[in-house]
Amino acid sequence: MDIVLWVLSLALSGTCAGIWLWLRAHRATESLTRDRDRLAHRLAQAAETQRQALAVVEAEVRRLTAEDAAKGEVIQALTRELRTPLTTIMGFAQLLRTHAEAERLTTRQSQGLREIEAAGGVLLALIEEADDFVVSGDARAAAFLQRVDLRLALRQVCDGLEPQAKTAGAALACPEAEAGLIVMADPVHVRRILRRLVANALHHSQPGATVRMTAARQGDRVTVDVHDPARSPDAATARPFQPLDGQDARGGTMLGLGAAQRLAERMGGRLDAARDAWGATTFSFTLPAAGADPTAMDRPQVTALYVEDNPANVALMRQAAEAMGLTLHAATTGPEGLDLARALGPDVILLDLGLPGLDGYAVKAALDADPLTRDIPVMAVTGAGAPSDRRRGRAAGFDAYLTKPLDLNALADALSRLLSQPRTGDGLDADRRQRA
Repeated sequence: MDIVLWVLSLALSGTCAGIWLWLRAHRATESLTRDRDRLAHRLAQAAETQRQALAVVEAEVRRLTAEDAAKGEVIQALTRELRTPLTTIMGFAQLLRTHAEAERLTTRQSQGLREIEAAGGVLLALIEEADDFVVSGDARAAAFLQRVDLRLALRQVCDGLEPQAKTAGAALACPEAEAGLIVMADPVHVRRILRRLVANALHHSQPGATVRMTAARQGDRVTVDVHDPARSPDAATARPFQPLDGQDARGGTMLGLGAAQRLAERMGGRLDAARDAWGATTFSFTLPAAGADPTAMDRPQVTALYVEDNPANVALMRQAAEAMGLTLHAATTGPEGLDLARALGPDVILLDLGLPGLDGYAVKAALDADPLTRDIPVMAVTGAGAPSDRRRGRAAGFDAYLTKPLDLNALADALSRLLSQPRTGDGLDADRRQRA
């Protein structure tokens, strides 16, 4: 009997112990479950807070990006508008310089013309620097090759950097803008490279020094040399390329040496440097020379139509056309230009893109859709010079794309090239009337 009681007591004790353990484990499980739920709730709250913070950051990034884009659009619109009057200033100055010997300018007139050219160079430099700032100085932009007067481009760069030279107490010995050194290049890229080289030389010039520039043709190449002022051996530096590291004297970003070299190579040219024992560095910028200068048209009675709403630019184009032997007709609106194109059947159309109402792209589309006008070569003449603008112009089918301010040599070359191309003449006779 005692054994039975002992066994029953053990069983009862085990049962009680098991129940106690189960209750303890259950309480622990419930506690862990509550802790897990609280932790999950806190994690969810943290995730929601992080998501909201991320949404705020993304919204701020979008706002700032939109503001930057809007500012960039304003800057580009402003530079486009500035290029139109600058075309008048620099174009007439170039015409006066071209005919200076025949018209025999007085000394005072020549000095005044030189001041006009210098002011135009400063404005052009500011405009192109603003454009470079908007596009972040993208050196990968495609080159649009055309005839470029290298001496004129160098003169424009020197004029634009004249204030910086005065601030540095240095002088610029820049060749005069004489005709003869014509290269095939992108004028915007050429000025960017030259501006970087001359600005670099100024940055490392001592007060009273002179930065010399020379330009010469050797065979089928044209080279511009930019000479740093000679230094004493004690002041010589052992790193001739270091100044071209993408930083200008004012702390901003500029075209670096590697980017300049790539731009030169993209145009079929080169950028080299040589350093003498005195620490002076000479940068040589070489480009392929262009062929003969087509300043006169071979065709008799060539008729051109210019669609432009700026009267001063129309006046400039009339004088340029007269010098090139063209008969020029002008229209000030897109619809008027379309009517004149159909009525005159010109040999070439020069079309401004920023026309009021019907813009140049709409006019080009209407010309392409009309059998009377679709085979007339059309040249865009515009202040929209950004790489994206040029790509859009190519996509629209323009036969040439010239940016303001106009280089009259490039204009003459583009006109000569377009007028030498055969017409397709779909369904049209020699007088451009549609056959019955």
